[in-house]
Amino acid sequence: MPDRDQPDTVDDVMLVRIDSAEEQYAYLLAHYGGPQHWTVVDQRLRQTDDGRDMERVSLRTSAGELVHVTFVASDDDFLGEQEHLNSDGGTAFLARVMETAFSFSAENPPHHPGTLARFPVPSIQYQRAIAVPMPVLAVDNGRRGLYAPPRVVVINFDSGEPVGVGEFPGFDPERWPPERLGDWPPQATREVDPRQLEGIIARTSACWKRVLDAWFGASEDLDSDLSGDIREILSFRAVLDVPALLPFYDRLNPGFARWLESRR
Repeated sequence: MPDRDQPDTVDDVMLVRIDSAEEQYAYLLAHYGGPQHWTVVDQRLRQTDDGRDMERVSLRTSAGELVHVTFVASDDDFLGEQEHLNSDGGTAFLARVMETAFSFSAENPPHHPGTLARFPVPSIQYQRAIAVPMPVLAVDNGRRGLYAPPRVVVINFDSGEPVGVGEFPGFDPERWPPERLGDWPPQATREVDPRQLEGIIARTSACWKRVLDAWFGASEDLDSDLSGDIREILSFRAVLDVPALLPFYDRLNPGFARWLESRR
């Protein structure tokens, strides 16, 4: 069992927010690679000044470096509650959203072969809904790659049920194929091992859900952990997407893009 010390002041420590044991492991994979590259040598539980559980994990990397990571729970007692330990902590959120978006698009033609669902942003047409851009993986004149999204699927954020599907803003069906965005998969994803990529996707998913929760909460009193989540999703999205796709998220919701930049 890890040691539990008295509450500690953590002003000089960067806290990594997590919602589950699964997300904690995903963070380690995302930042330090597969488990063959590191070993946990110590775990110590404390509490932050606001009463949340904090766990300091010490790792020994395969290069011999000693690394310390300090995790903090989103609520007041994540580490001690079995219901949280059994939760995925949002690590499967993006997979569920993308699967729903793809299925709904396929059921409501015109659905283009090679369609992919990408990251959701808040919809500007519907309340408490998210808009999922749907680019296309295709071959044009012998060039295989990812092409700009002709469609967007809208999903209710609370229920996870699809609301509708339509053309992506600015898409012209008379000009086919749409703009080629780049090679697929992105080059950056080919530079990490599969377990690290698995961790990046899971960690991105959990952070993305919390950021959307904060947006839809519409609270001016944003919690102190939000900026860390935003920095993480923007950093990892740059790995998981081709650079030319990023402006399309801004076109779907320019206000959300500005909000992210102002709070990172």
